[in-house]
Amino acid sequence: MASHSPVPEKTTTKPKPTTPAPPADVFSATVSVGASWDQGYVASVRVQNTGSGAASWKVTVGHSDLNNLRLLGTWGAHGSQSGDNVVFTGGPLAAGASVNFGYQVSKSGRGGARPSGCTVVGGRCGVS
Repeated sequence: MASHSPVPEKTTTKPKPTTPAPPADVFSATVSVGASWDQGYVASVRVQNTGSGAASWKVTVGHSDLNNLRLLGTWGAHGSQSGDNVVFTGGPLAAGASVNFGYQVSKSGRGGARPSGCTVVGGRCGVS
């Protein structure tokens, strides 16, 4: 009987995956409240494409402690409501271009009505 020596297993070293750099900001947005009262407010929003190519955009405006929030109207963008958030979409927006749109919301109860914050997919958003 012949003896066989074990065949060494082949080992391959897989390269470690690299973590891609976070994408550069593509959009910036600013929500400006033009008028506010106990039962609602009107705001304008400016979205700017700071990226290098055309892209569609999405802005979400959040609200906290507002009872029965309701999106009454939107002009210059597509608007919808999801709970305490109002969501706006549009595009594609060319590189370097900007768009302005507006909206109105209502609420019930006393106290000033203002957004609590905002986000824009692929960038930064602020409320003024």
